[in-house]
Amino acid sequence: MKNHYLFHIQFLGFRYHGWLKQPGYKTIQSMVEKTFEFIFQNTNFKTLGCSRTDSKVSANHFVFELFTTEKIDPEKFLAVFNKNLPNDIRALKIEETDETFNIIQAAKSKEYFYLFAHGQKIILSVQRK
Repeated sequence: MKNHYLFHIQFLGFRYHGWLKQPGYKTIQSMVEKTFEFIFQNTNFKTLGCSRTDSKVSANHFVFELFTTEKIDPEKFLAVFNKNLPNDIRALKIEETDETFNIIQAAKSKEYFYLFAHGQKIILSVQRK
């Protein structure tokens, strides 16, 4: 795979079992790869995430690397990619990189927020006029 790209994405993870592909489960990586298969009309690519995530975790900024035989224009491809992704996954930016880049070792920081609900669930009704 001679072309290397960094994809900066964000996602709502409520419907997914984390980033990493797992047999029998819907994951962010599996949805991203299905989108690439549709756009490229082939499977001549690999993806590698900067880290793993737990089930139902959302991310404001997650980065993965795409290794492919396809040459893409990052600006034009961003629009096509977003058009074909599920609504709860969005690409923010695409950058070209090279074979010397290591996405696992390149992470500068990771920040986690844990939000919990406690007590009675309140349902609000909104009426529109």
